[in-house]
Amino acid sequence: MLPRVWIGATVLAGLLLGAHVLFDREFSGLRGKTFDIYQTLWPAPAITSPVVLVTIDDQSLLEQGRWPWNRSKMADLVDAVASNGASAIGLDILFPEPDESPTGPQGDRRLAASLSNAPSVLAVSTDVVPTTSRVLPKAGWSLVGDVPNDLPAVGGIVASNALFNDTASGLGVIRATPDSDGTLRQLPLVWLKGEADGPLLWPSFAFELMRLHVNETGFTARMGGGGFDALKLGSYIVPLNEAGTIHLRERYGSVERISASNLLRGELTPALDGAIAIIAVSAVGLDQYHTTPAQVARLGAEVHAMVIEQLLTGNFISEADEARWIERLWFVVGTILVIVFGGMISARPWLSIPAMLLIIVSPFIAGFSAFAAGNMLYEGLQPAAGLLLVAMTSGFANYRFAEQRRQNLARQFSQFLSPAIVKKLAASDAEAMIAVEKREVTVLIMDIRGFTAMTHKLSAGEIVTIVNHFLGIATDEILKRDGTIDKFMGDAVLAIWNAPVEVTDHADRALHAARAIIERIAGANSELKARNLPTLRVGAGLETGVCSVGNFGSARRIDYTAIGDTVNLAARLEGATKTEGVPLLAGAGFAAATSTLMKSVGHTKLHGFDEEVETFTVEDVESIDGNRL
Repeated sequence: MLPRVWIGATVLAGLLLGAHVLFDREFSGLRGKTFDIYQTLWPAPAITSPVVLVTIDDQSLLEQGRWPWNRSKMADLVDAVASNGASAIGLDILFPEPDESPTGPQGDRRLAASLSNAPSVLAVSTDVVPTTSRVLPKAGWSLVGDVPNDLPAVGGIVASNALFNDTASGLGVIRATPDSDGTLRQLPLVWLKGEADGPLLWPSFAFELMRLHVNETGFTARMGGGGFDALKLGSYIVPLNEAGTIHLRERYGSVERISASNLLRGELTPALDGAIAIIAVSAVGLDQYHTTPAQVARLGAEVHAMVIEQLLTGNFISEADEARWIERLWFVVGTILVIVFGGMISARPWLSIPAMLLIIVSPFIAGFSAFAAGNMLYEGLQPAAGLLLVAMTSGFANYRFAEQRRQNLARQFSQFLSPAIVKKLAASDAEAMIAVEKREVTVLIMDIRGFTAMTHKLSAGEIVTIVNHFLGIATDEILKRDGTIDKFMGDAVLAIWNAPVEVTDHADRALHAARAIIERIAGANSELKARNLPTLRVGAGLETGVCSVGNFGSARRIDYTAIGDTVNLAARLEGATKTEGVPLLAGAGFAAATSTLMKSVGHTKLHGFDEEVETFTVEDVESIDGNRL
């Protein structure tokens, strides 16, 4: 049965593993969910951020008027940020059309002048449709390696008014594409735009702000076989995924914010000195909030800020190329261990159940530990879920096997053992207990005296009544004292104690059972006489010694029995009760094992034994049976 359990669990594991390989793309969404759990449990530690958000919030709109503001007011805001010493100023806002406010062209010229006088970065976006406007990045690019022909490229760039683009110090792409579940997990640092004269590289908004912050003029991009490999900005090297993205590493808390209304009122803000300032609209309903791994809604400018923090601290998340195969190896090894411990669940539940639980959760624990210790991504939830399915299947199959085994044991022993002993046997390591072994046991053999002569005088029905009467009494008294009925042999019964369940006082229990049977048989003779049936006398042979006990037989029939000289001696002692004139005879082994004082009958010649054997009985044997044999 157990091999069938192992085969079933192995087949299920193989199907799960094959599905994971064949439907890798479909399961990738679950990977992202697992990585979200990692980030929620272990966000990046808080740092003194170089980024400050200047937010056009509800208070700003209340004081300065509704959005959109005219260009003159935006110029005042840029001037205020610059005057507080910001090292780079990013406007997470597009200005594609001329100012339509009363200030008109004058306001545009004012904003252009403010952008020109400050280390400013304007946002641009991408479009799948080629755009007619020709706008170029401000930063220079060095390219190491060849750009693969099949690397996806954007069709066009959507930018602000050319007046502003020409005067700003930098231009960066603000676009980011969430995963299919709407969660923003990977942020592009570089965008590829196809041009007639070759590929054109655009930096992200955050990367362009960092360029101004560290006072560099350009970037270096290194290509790999399938796409981007890394970016270099001054002394900073950023590892990339092939698509030019990095995994967003979330942090504790929010980025520091300053209301634009404070700056427009002329308040000095020391937090801006030397900082990267990002001007963004945060008023409710005006800006787009993003779902990130650890938060349902984050301001887009705050996402840019966290990317800049990653670039400056080098706190990057990496996923090894062979990660999926390592995860699958975890599953294979875990499956083997689950099957091994699942096979022990009935025998050693205190060991196997905790071990299986630990094996099931170990992939997730290992994956989370790799993330917490080194920002490495290994998906531990899917292997854990697969192991749980295997464990449930294996555990249920082993449970069914154990129940069938208990039922078989109950059927095999219920007629020969007391219910308490059957229950104890079923709850124990029964396979080991009923295996053939050498064990000290006490053997009792009893039969009806003169039974052969009776059969000639009685009908078949009367013979059955007599035999069942004796065997019923014997069975009650033997099972009452936790003995095992080995077999019925016509008018005789063979019982053993201390197997399959151990009992310390097995000799005393056997003696008490024999005496009780003799006593009850004598007491019930009046009932038989009243039914015109012959009265009964019985003889009992007892011996204690080492026997081979366990399941013996063939493929067609197996019986639990005891084999050895002790059994043979008990049989000869029972036969000798006729010649010795007592209803009970015991051997020397039994006399030494029982706590009852035994009376020596003398040395008796027994059939099958070369030398005479010393035999014993109990002192009050005559009072047990009123008639001497």
